Amino acid sequence: MRQSVPKGFTLIELLVVMAIISILATIGIATLMDTRRDARDAKRFADLTAIRAALELYQETYQHYPIPIAASGTGPDLSTSGAVGSIFSASNNPLFPTFMSKAIMDPTNTIGNGLYYYYDTNESAQVGHRNYVFCFHQEANSGQWFYYYSTGVSGEANNCPTLPAT
Repeated sequence: MRQSVPKGFTLIELLVVMAIISILATIGIATLMDTRRDARDAKRFADLTAIRAALELYQETYQHYPIPIAASGTGPDLSTSGAVGSIFSASNNPLFPTFMSKAIMDPTNTIGNGLYYYYDTNESAQVGHRNYVFCFHQEANSGQWFYYYSTGVSGEANNCPTLPAT
């Protein structure tokens, strides 16, 4: 007598396949999230390059950097965090339209996320705003701030450093 071979899969085989697919999907989603985070930080670095170029052109034209709003100047407007819309806006900003052609936005751009750009000259009008610090909060690297001084010094820190007094 011939034994009949059952057609189909057993419950155990199906559960094993589902478990393997679940593990692979979890790994794929985690990798995708890391890639997106790194891409947003790469955009912030690209924004830094564009803003640095605009600030240098401004300084070459006027012999000082734009006075930040926080120091009763007209811009750049970088000292607010997570406002909906442009972080580096075109309105009331001396870099537009001569030195920059478009507004710069943080890639996440949501209220209260803590990821934002920061600009300050940290100098008095008597000194002439000859130096600046530009920072952005990274998503990678444990949320470190990346900073860049007009003198060319750059690095990472737990917070955005202030400019040394001059």
